[in-house]
Amino acid sequence: VFLCRPESRRSSPESQAGEVGCASRIISGLARKAYRRPVTQTDLAPLMQFYADGRKAGTFEHGIESALTAMLSSAKFLYRTEPPPASAQPCTIYALSDLELASRLSFFLWSSLPDDELLTLAEQHKLSAPRALEGQVRRMLADPRSKTLTTNFAFEWLRVRDTAGFDPDPYAYPAFDAPLRAAIRREMELFLDAVFREDRSVVDLLSANYTFLNERLAQHYGVPDVRGDQFRRVTLADPNRFGLLGKASILMVTAYPNRTSPVLRGS
Repeated sequence: VFLCRPESRRSSPESQAGEVGCASRIISGLARKAYRRPVTQTDLAPLMQFYADGRKAGTFEHGIESALTAMLSSAKFLYRTEPPPASAQPCTIYALSDLELASRLSFFLWSSLPDDELLTLAEQHKLSAPRALEGQVRRMLADPRSKTLTTNFAFEWLRVRDTAGFDPDPYAYPAFDAPLRAAIRREMELFLDAVFREDRSVVDLLSANYTFLNERLAQHYGVPDVRGDQFRRVTLADPNRFGLLGKASILMVTAYPNRTSPVLRGS
């Protein structure tokens, strides 16, 4: 956050000006990231006023905190807007700007803000070039942050998150416990991640004859010769376990606590 540090005391007009300049540099850098675009004087002016009010009431750090609070409360941070170009006619198709494309990419692949490299390319109007766009997508997929493509996007799509609040009937399923619940979620995470990382066909989501098991989940599935808590890739013999529709997490969230439901699974 603190790209610079002013003098510890405001002993002169020069040091006060230096403090304001340092604050402006810090707040501009933060706002560029938070708003996901270049910051204008119109953006900066109210933030600097919050800084000034906070600085009067306390320290330099308190002033920065006040500006940051305002920034993170702003609609410019909380919402991603894509206003149509001024020249766009009603009911027509128009291209996204490079900055809008950068936000779409980062929130889809990382569930987070664009980083400096992506934002800089967008500011230079180079991101939409096919070669640059492909290069950035490959870079972002190789980054550990792309794990959220599985744990956020895919888990929401497939309702895997709902397994956390689903409690099977203990009389019908007495062997169900917390380690099994965790293993069920982990299996889906590893399976989806493998499909993404290995660039497999989308058909694999329904037909893949492999999954990822530890001993607890293997016992639940009736798969022999899997020992220990470590998950490993396992080739399945039972076609009923192939693909997404054979995964315990999908079967769990499309059922009732004490029985299956063709209606829920069919929908």
